[in-house]
Amino acid sequence: MSKIMTNQVNISMKLQRRLSIGLAAATLVVALLFFAGSVLLMQSWFAALVAQTGLTLESFVAVFAISVIALSTGAFVISWKQRSFLGAGLLAASGIIFMIHPLTNFMIHQHIATGHSGAIPWGPILVVILGLGILGLGISKGIRTVRTTRTAMAPAKRS
Repeated sequence: MSKIMTNQVNISMKLQRRLSIGLAAATLVVALLFFAGSVLLMQSWFAALVAQTGLTLESFVAVFAISVIALSTGAFVISWKQRSFLGAGLLAASGIIFMIHPLTNFMIHQHIATGHSGAIPWGPILVVILGLGILGLGISKGIRTVRTTRTAMAPAKRS
């Protein structure tokens, strides 16, 4: 009977690990799409095309920001008791990629009112804060993974 229970726990742990890695990978994909969309929105032809669909720049930023927050939080919570360098790396990369466009746009133009930030004056600041939060989740997951890996690999003391 215990062998069946062990197999069920192992299957559930594998599914949990796959789900957490899948959510972290989805976070990275959404962050990449946000980056690509932000760069394209700087082009007048794409901004006009988006305006024809009835979408506003505020909705573009809000949808991607909420999606990234939900996916990264889900990946972090689901992988809470698991060791996963891949999940930590995906979350950290997502946070960095999510912050790239607002930071580079600010550095290049030396002011904040460009691109989608014209519609939301505090938009780039919010995106950087969210990106730092996601990066923090990835770093904390990595630190926790390293600590639990070292503890598991430490030799037992003889008494």
